[in-house]
Amino acid sequence: MRVNTMMLDKNNVAKKTHNNSSVMDFNVVWLAALIQLVSALDFMMIMPLGPDLSRALNISPAYIGYLGGGYALAAALSSLLCARYLDRFDRKHVALITLFGITLSTWACALAWDMESLLFTRLLAGMFAGPATSIALAIVVDATPIDQRGRAMAIVMGAFSLSAIAGVPLGLELAMLKGWSAPFYVVGGLGVSVCIAAYIRLPAMTAHLGLNQKAFSSMEMLKRPVAWNAFMAIGLAIFSTFLMVPNIAAYFQFNLDVPRGDMSYYYVMGGIFTLIAMQLGGFFIDRFGAMRVTVLMGILTIVIVWDGFLRAPWLPTIVIFTLFMAVTSTRTITVAAVNSQVAAPWERAGFMSLQNVFQHIFSGSAAVVSSMILTNVDDHLGNMTTLAWLTIGLTVIQPVFLYQLLKRLCLVAK
Repeated sequence: MRVNTMMLDKNNVAKKTHNNSSVMDFNVVWLAALIQLVSALDFMMIMPLGPDLSRALNISPAYIGYLGGGYALAAALSSLLCARYLDRFDRKHVALITLFGITLSTWACALAWDMESLLFTRLLAGMFAGPATSIALAIVVDATPIDQRGRAMAIVMGAFSLSAIAGVPLGLELAMLKGWSAPFYVVGGLGVSVCIAAYIRLPAMTAHLGLNQKAFSSMEMLKRPVAWNAFMAIGLAIFSTFLMVPNIAAYFQFNLDVPRGDMSYYYVMGGIFTLIAMQLGGFFIDRFGAMRVTVLMGILTIVIVWDGFLRAPWLPTIVIFTLFMAVTSTRTITVAAVNSQVAAPWERAGFMSLQNVFQHIFSGSAAVVSSMILTNVDDHLGNMTTLAWLTIGLTVIQPVFLYQLLKRLCLVAK
């Protein structure tokens, strides 16, 4: 009886939260996507800017992973600390505060003068980015009917690919023309613009305040084995990918002699094919099942890493770069599709918030581990083969956790 009452309360809240105008729903979803875009740009642009930062601030290329890793770990910590409190406030107010915090922290990054000052400002930006990402997902869940939620989530998640297609190449060009600090100023300016748009167009979102906070505590999910299984399945996919991602621009330039000016085209091509691969991946998941797609993506990942990072590449470097981005992104989306079945509708937002915590932990830890392994040898990244073998090993292990998760979900369904 209690469960039925909770479900009725949830339906009533959804009705009160959801505006009957489809235009308003569309506006809310796109505002959430813009919040994600600012966060994605802030996170992703530091990686291809690694060589520029190395030259301008006298930072070893092997230490660039600490900047990306520190940002991600700070985001994970703040998401975890804020998880139990975010639902106690108007979601609009939380979105504005966290987005404004990202903006100020990003501008502060442009004033850094060495590794320590830049790392501090990146940690500060990450502290605001964690809850900003979580609240953006919660806003979409609150404001979108269930039968339209898949399309809405695709728009929001597409912000990361859009940042690779447009944001990262523009950031690289800005850095070449105006210096390494220019992209930070521009992203900060975008953050201000989104803040203003959210203040004007985003409605107050307080219907969730009527819910029983204890009954809907997302922390209860940490007691469930199936949730931990889901976090490990997506975590290993992310960890194995982010061993490479923070260092890939430096590796292609310093080890494979790719000209600095060509990296913008690499990210454009990688982003475009990633968007296409994600759409095809969704079709193949529905048609052939997540397990088969994951195994296929794992095999392709191993082949790409073997050819691009363990030997003199047989494939053209732009093909290796593009395939790596597209295949690893599709593998992560596949796990995310399975993980969406773990939580019940009335606890889905809380589960997404916790999943966001673990994603940041795994991506940040991978970036830090990569920096601990890599060395700077005559302006080349050393120990890259060690990193590549570790990536291959984790890629082989990850499908085991997904298979176990699928078995658990079948048992739950029964």
